[in-house]
Amino acid sequence: MPSNSQSTNSNQLPSYSARGRYYRGSFFLWKKIFSLFWYYKFVRLFLSSKSREERELEFYKSLGFECRDFFLKMGGVYVKLGQYFASLSHLFPESFTEPLQDLQDRVPPHPFLEIKVRFKKEFGKEIAEVFPDISETPLASASIAQVHSATFKGEKVAVKILYPGIEDIIEKDLKAVRKFLKRINRFLVTFDFKIVHKEIAKLVGRETDLRLEAESMDRMARYFAEEPDYVFPKLIPEWSGKSVLTAQFIEGKRITQAGTLKKGQAKSRPVDLLIRAYILMIFEYRFYHADPHPGNMIYTPDEKLCFIDFGAVGEIPPSQAIALRKIILCAMTKDYPALVEALDELGLVSKKADREKLEEVVRYSMEKLSKFLSDTDSFKNIKFEQIHTPEDLKFLKEINSSLRGLLRMIQLPTALVPLERVLGLLVGITANLDPYRTVLDYGEKPFKGLVFQGENQWQKVLVQEGGIWGQAVSLPGELLQAVKNLNRGKQAYKLPDLEQHTKKMYSLGHQIISAAFTLFGIHYGTDRLDKGIETQAMVAYGVSVFFGILLALSVIKNKFSSKRNRQ
Repeated sequence: MPSNSQSTNSNQLPSYSARGRYYRGSFFLWKKIFSLFWYYKFVRLFLSSKSREERELEFYKSLGFECRDFFLKMGGVYVKLGQYFASLSHLFPESFTEPLQDLQDRVPPHPFLEIKVRFKKEFGKEIAEVFPDISETPLASASIAQVHSATFKGEKVAVKILYPGIEDIIEKDLKAVRKFLKRINRFLVTFDFKIVHKEIAKLVGRETDLRLEAESMDRMARYFAEEPDYVFPKLIPEWSGKSVLTAQFIEGKRITQAGTLKKGQAKSRPVDLLIRAYILMIFEYRFYHADPHPGNMIYTPDEKLCFIDFGAVGEIPPSQAIALRKIILCAMTKDYPALVEALDELGLVSKKADREKLEEVVRYSMEKLSKFLSDTDSFKNIKFEQIHTPEDLKFLKEINSSLRGLLRMIQLPTALVPLERVLGLLVGITANLDPYRTVLDYGEKPFKGLVFQGENQWQKVLVQEGGIWGQAVSLPGELLQAVKNLNRGKQAYKLPDLEQHTKKMYSLGHQIISAAFTLFGIHYGTDRLDKGIETQAMVAYGVSVFFGILLALSVIKNKFSSKRNRQ
């Protein structure tokens, strides 16, 4: 059994060379991979179901403590990695993630003497001159800095100060990470490891300049200024610089300490606030907090959510925000071809991908997800076997593909790496606080609300009616898909008169579209006229007349065509 106590040398900066750090990381990784392989492929086979449960609990608990101690010993980027694992309680057993919670904001602190030296180097003054009552015991200690409480002009503040020498530690970590990426690129998955490394270096490098964090915190506070349920600490600019950041102290507890719901209870307010905040960040502001581990989110006594630590942030170009919105809408309407197109627009589909095969994979995955969500009672500590089933391999075999082939179809643009990590953390926190609901359950309402806001009336109706015109006239699902496939030129019919039937279905599709918009124009125009909005009513009636004419022409053309065919 590993000891729960932390190493006495934990608060000493690692002094390994870059090569030494790489080999230590490699050795630890392969050792753990071997132990997992040994347990699942050999030991587990000889255990009864009862003893297997006990042994598995002990195995993962031991693994969690060993990983925690290793990450603490290595420091720097490795602590960040451990923080990520700690939030994935929906994938990893709680016995494994619980020891890793120490990495969130209870990393062993550095001596206060080092903190004093760093402060004086930044401002040329003793820290006690500026903050006479500063506490030498830190409020929180993390991977690159620690926070101390103090009072400034009668108000309680938090003073965040970088560790001395942390820049050198990160530089060594990044060199080691580059070697890992290079070998992964060579032996496992082909990708541009240089660009990936550059993005990681950029992300971590931001955290060593607290001036950038101050700017990000101020920017986010401006975005949320009209949102009463969110709080952001006010910056104290005169005592903030490259290695020191001083801000208002916010009372509260970590979001994961807000309490786990029991089955049957109403939605969790902390999770509701969290998911809504990220929908606003991603789709409205296109600027998001990129490190939402539980230590960075405070749930206040008046039930508001406060974000702290803006060292890692991300920005989303307008084109990516549109593609993300399209992905969600297509998933909601089960429009799989359009979903593949949206994934391509986001840069997730490789140039060599077989689009038709990928469409089948997307269809299978979405249907499996829907079934999984409906059949799963609790989303906490989901076992690997529940996600990856023998049916998956059977499906890949049916479409003449493999897992390796599937991976070649998909690529993750480096710009989306931080966003992918954010999603993983949000899923983990949701599973921790509300095991009986998913991010989708919390995100659907605010997402639809955001789509409705500021959009034209046409798009609102399309979304309200399921996102596609066909559902507005209650088309059967198979016919709806056929019409969509016809419009994409993908539908094929094994009939004697292939061309004739295809033309008929194509004509039918356009007639249904015209009928839907004709009816909608009449309905919407009447509604606007009743409300006294004559301009919009006239436009709607004009649209209705236009599509009515198209419908009539199509019917007449189809009638004469049928007569000619009979003759």
